[in-house]
Amino acid sequence: MCSMFDDPGVLSIIMPWSWLWMDPVQNHVRWSLCAKEVCFKNELLRSASGPSLDSNFLPSPFISEGSSFSPGKLFLWSEGKAAGVHQPVVSLASMALASGQWVHVFPEGRINYDGRLGPLRWGCGKLVCEARQLTGGRDPVVLPFYHSNMGSVLPLSGGGFSVGHKVEVRIGAVGTPHTQQGGEPLQLADLTCRCDSPSLAEQQETWRLITERVRLALLDLERQSPPNPDQSANVPAKGGPPPS
Repeated sequence: MCSMFDDPGVLSIIMPWSWLWMDPVQNHVRWSLCAKEVCFKNELLRSASGPSLDSNFLPSPFISEGSSFSPGKLFLWSEGKAAGVHQPVVSLASMALASGQWVHVFPEGRINYDGRLGPLRWGCGKLVCEARQLTGGRDPVVLPFYHSNMGSVLPLSGGGFSVGHKVEVRIGAVGTPHTQQGGEPLQLADLTCRCDSPSLAEQQETWRLITERVRLALLDLERQSPPNPDQSANVPAKGGPPPS
């Protein structure tokens, strides 16, 4: 995440506008995940969060375990190491993914002020495995997505929009560079076949390996893209950029 407007800014531009008003019927608009400490800083936004998803979409046990901001199609998660990949919201997102809906995630799970890709969270791999299990062994489609220069359009400092900047978007797996086009999905079958292991340790290792393959694909796209602006000077006083 390199801008205050990565999502929904970039996605709103590249997807057909008809998706927005037809979404209640077609479910084309993406679901995303956001820390409630970031997206729901005031009471007005907190009160706007509705049920996690339509009751026809999720079994009732999951309705009360996570929450979402329905108008923005956001799954809310909690920051901090205590929560981790075992938050119920990961299962909510997996169910959306398994049903064929678009789930768009920032797998770093944090803001990187230096403009470079940082470490990814294992929840990315768990999301893939859980979606596969829910579909009886069918892998979800995973498309690496990388954009550059949104930090010039709306910096993390929140100084306001700046026009006249070129933003490049690349979508696709390693070795298939694309600009504002659909690329090839990431191949994960050699790893996802281990998602059903009875060993929790092996499951977690599988999540890690899937996440690492996603990271390598994103690094490949990063190398093909113009660099993001370094915003290290805007790091809040309470902390610095995450370790690389």
